[in-house]
Amino acid sequence: MKNYLSSSQMTLRMFAADLLVLSSILSAAWCLSVLNVSVPKTLNSTSGSCLLIPCLFNISKEKQNILDSSPEVTWRRGSLWSLYDTDGFTIAHRQKEPVMEVVGDLRKKNCTSVMRNLTSLHSDRYYFRIQAVNFSVTGTTAVHINVSESVAEPNVTVPVLREGEEVNLTCTVPAPCPSHPPNVTWAPALGGDVTQRTHLNADGTQSVSAILNFVPSVHHHELKVNCVSVLPLHRENRPLLSHKVVILNVEYPPKETWISLTGLVWLGDNVTLTCQSKANPPAVHRWFMKRAGVEEELSISRVLSFTAAHENTGEYICEAQNLYGAMNSTNLQITVLGQSVLETIEFHHLFLHFRFSTSFWLNSRMILFLKMICLDFSFTPDLNFLFFYSFLQ
Repeated sequence: MKNYLSSSQMTLRMFAADLLVLSSILSAAWCLSVLNVSVPKTLNSTSGSCLLIPCLFNISKEKQNILDSSPEVTWRRGSLWSLYDTDGFTIAHRQKEPVMEVVGDLRKKNCTSVMRNLTSLHSDRYYFRIQAVNFSVTGTTAVHINVSESVAEPNVTVPVLREGEEVNLTCTVPAPCPSHPPNVTWAPALGGDVTQRTHLNADGTQSVSAILNFVPSVHHHELKVNCVSVLPLHRENRPLLSHKVVILNVEYPPKETWISLTGLVWLGDNVTLTCQSKANPPAVHRWFMKRAGVEEELSISRVLSFTAAHENTGEYICEAQNLYGAMNSTNLQITVLGQSVLETIEFHHLFLHFRFSTSFWLNSRMILFLKMICLDFSFTPDLNFLFFYSFLQ
């Protein structure tokens, strides 16, 4: 008998649960047919501020006359859904609900509302509800509201920046509380003009943008620019703000193109020429040599290397080029010094081998520039030593 009663009780409970589910489905279907609410899926605001909830609705024709009788409209929290219209809904629960004001015209089916004095405890799902004499209905579409202690980070739009071409940098932040919009600006302003505008978004929310209009130059390249949004709220006696830093990438043609070369060029030396230039995007480098009035292209590379020979004597030019322009370096004259002659001198019974480089007369003396290239293995001085030798004319 006990087993039979236990089985019966289980059956009754399952039947009751099925009825509850069916009742919820039918109730939702009925509400949907009577009241259809359109709200954003998610809205964000800051503790201490307010929040505008864009809201539109449709109501069945047979119930539209209710809108002329100034019905009571509220928003119900999803977390308290099971407690509404029961004895379990206490004053303590009611105090958890935010201060709400409907600012839309209900007769035009506009249920736009404003929540005030928000705290993080007000984060929840909210459902729009209309209530009149012998009639009440709650929408089935919820808006999820998040209330945080911080301010949303700005969204920055930076187009392609080209030297000399006027552009706009745009910084946009949400304005969830239209009565207390954020102040948005750029720092530094780069010598341009900053304009602040308020936008109405497609979902009915608002945002504020700061537009920086300026003409980029090469001096702005890799410069840090800061977009700052300040809310008229304070935390610990300091304004509540958020910011975002962007690093500018300005494209420009080659600048300051030059050739780097260290020291004199001697016959047989390993010579490396480097073409230096400032350009964005990076430049392609071409090398040219001019000799006896004839210009010859040598290579396409940033670095030009060769072993010095007399035929390397001439003017060297480097061209730096990108998609915005080209610039040549100043002509660099290279004269290869020296002759292919080996001289051997006995010094303290050591045979030192030198290569004759060049000579000139000074105060009736011939000065010889000799470069050591080989020596006796029993003596090991610095191989790069430059020896000066002179004798009477």
